[in-house]
Amino acid sequence: MSTVYADLRSFTEIKEIVNDVYDRFDRLDVLINNAGVYRSERIITQEGLEETFAVNYVTPFLLTNLLLDLLKKGKSARIVNVASRVHSNRFDLDDLQMENGYTGVKAYAKSKTALILFTYLLADKLKNTNISVNCLHPGVINTKLLRSAFGSHGALLIDGAKTLIFAAIAPEIENISGKYFVNNRSQPSKTITYNKDIQKILWKKTEELIKKEFTEL
Repeated sequence: MSTVYADLRSFTEIKEIVNDVYDRFDRLDVLINNAGVYRSERIITQEGLEETFAVNYVTPFLLTNLLLDLLKKGKSARIVNVASRVHSNRFDLDDLQMENGYTGVKAYAKSKTALILFTYLLADKLKNTNISVNCLHPGVINTKLLRSAFGSHGALLIDGAKTLIFAAIAPEIENISGKYFVNNRSQPSKTITYNKDIQKILWKKTEELIKKEFTEL
């Protein structure tokens, strides 16, 4: 087993672990973006980003794009983004950092909406490659995040892992891309997540935030 560690709020550390992965491996078959946070108060990272948006969305965007060359060398590689049913049918492109009307729930929902928008556009960009890109709702699972955000308890962690494992290795969806899974079944996400214009504008604004363009995929 090989392990790399990084503070996912830090672009510098993300780039360091990416370099480490390239040094250790010549290909990647699966990338699961599962890390997430919930913050009841608005916190700004050292990169100047609202923390929930940064960790739950910007980090997967950056990490995934930086690892694409290794994924392209994988065999039927898969990217799996762990979203949530707590995503929204509203998305304000002019206030990505939640400077107005911040609440923990709204920030969390916005970050997961952004992640789904990213999933669908990336799937389209990679449609002629060996890489599939999907997202999922893992269920209401008894995690620290759930307890701190919603004060409730959910299903066992092993139950939450089932859809992740399905999306990562199930042979029946090997060539399926650009989908949102719940309980191992493709379901529609909120209508706004399919808006191509919003997907493209968000991509461009995210590149501006991280000061790096990913035009050639």
